[in-house]
Amino acid sequence: MNRIWRSSLAALASLAFAFGAQAAEAPASVKIAIVAYTQGGKPVFGGIPGRVIEEGWLASELDKRGIKLDWIALPHAGAGPQINEGFSNNSIDFAVRGDLPSVIGAAGGVPGKLVVPGGNGNNVYLVVPANSPAKSIDDLKGKRIALHRGRPWEFAFSNFLASKGLALTDFKIANLNPQVGAAAVSAGKVDAAVLLNESYLLEDKGVGRIIWSTKQGSNDWRLVSDLWGTDDFIQRHPDVTQLLATAWVKAAWWISQEQNQDAYYQLSSRAGTPESVLRRDDQGDPVAWKDRWAPKSDQQLKAHYQALTRYALDNRLIREDVDIGQSLATRFTNQALIDLHLEDYWPSLKGQLSAR
Repeated sequence: MNRIWRSSLAALASLAFAFGAQAAEAPASVKIAIVAYTQGGKPVFGGIPGRVIEEGWLASELDKRGIKLDWIALPHAGAGPQINEGFSNNSIDFAVRGDLPSVIGAAGGVPGKLVVPGGNGNNVYLVVPANSPAKSIDDLKGKRIALHRGRPWEFAFSNFLASKGLALTDFKIANLNPQVGAAAVSAGKVDAAVLLNESYLLEDKGVGRIIWSTKQGSNDWRLVSDLWGTDDFIQRHPDVTQLLATAWVKAAWWISQEQNQDAYYQLSSRAGTPESVLRRDDQGDPVAWKDRWAPKSDQQLKAHYQALTRYALDNRLIREDVDIGQSLATRFTNQALIDLHLEDYWPSLKGQLSAR
């Protein structure tokens, strides 16, 4: 009976999407902006986008409808502001955007809906020069630390500081993007840098040493990136939005299976990060591999973004409060889980799907 009820709900939802789709002509293309590396003049995508591209299901489904799939590669430096601008002028339709830039954008009036929540998130690292005597954050008090302000890793680092009774004001913060920050710590121009998994490359080169990472902190501190879409596109083309959400969830499910872990590392290493770095980034992680790829529930999202909003307000990154509940379009994720028969795959989402 439950299966019949769920099937009826799915049919009703599909019918609703079909009626909604009749209100607007199919778009000529779907433009998705992703941070990517460039090799040989061409962008290369890893992670979930890389799997979506490799599988080809989304491109095939859109092609059947006469819709072109456009992937827009963004540089790591300044991706957040570019996405916010693209959403404001409708030059892009969807984007994978970090949590803190999303809060800053929403507070600034940038339109957008969160379609597919990210998984457990990426680790953040604190790196010092290889010859530094510093062994802990206490040894760096009053020292110069490279940190790109307003980017997702700022929230992680600030939470870490707070857990030690410290704040950003206890240090001399150099507002540098990760690439420049990595070079600065390598050359000894700063006493430490807040970086992502490129920290392992610095260790491999013998110019840096990791003294802390979010593997040692709360899971809520991690850098989280979600799939967002513009209000206009989602409202006009809910059927196409559903295809994208389903492709995204399907890719996360595929990656989360342990038998696909090696294939995932090989796929993602094409995007410029050595496979050895990707593997070490996951080693010693307290979150199980399968759970790392589970989309966050609405409850988790609201708690996470409320904490981010408080942080952004306290640090004057925004001037107005942000209610993430108004920006959630996770019904597309829920429908994807139902259509793919993954209702019971990730335990953290069972309650949300049952309530729906």
